[in-house]
Amino acid sequence: MQGIHLTLLSRQCVLLEPSVSLNPAKPEQYADEIISFLQKNRSSGLIYDLKGINLIDKTYFNWLNYLHTLCCLNNTIMVTVNMSPSAAFGLALFMEKFPDFKTALSVEDARQYIAIEKGIDSDGHKA
Repeated sequence: MQGIHLTLLSRQCVLLEPSVSLNPAKPEQYADEIISFLQKNRSSGLIYDLKGINLIDKTYFNWLNYLHTLCCLNNTIMVTVNMSPSAAFGLALFMEKFPDFKTALSVEDARQYIAIEKGIDSDGHKA
């Protein structure tokens, strides 16, 4: 689908990389593909890579919250990674509370967080 690229990193984690054609104002157009991919792969976590996103405005923040809600309904943890300082600054300007989704510095940090939260070992099995 145009706008997003999904990659299975391991049994428990999927990486979502948005492209410049992502339209955060129309989140419903991505929901089926994302949830289907997560379910097909029995994923415990969705790692959303914000690399290349220089500004998070209210529309983009709403998109991230929408995606987080979809993940919760699928019993999947969502973690954003690689948030630039300018994106974090933009987000902080209008944010009234901390976002529901988690953040991490790197993909590896996000994978470790998901594994700990879900009680999964490095092979993707329940610990």
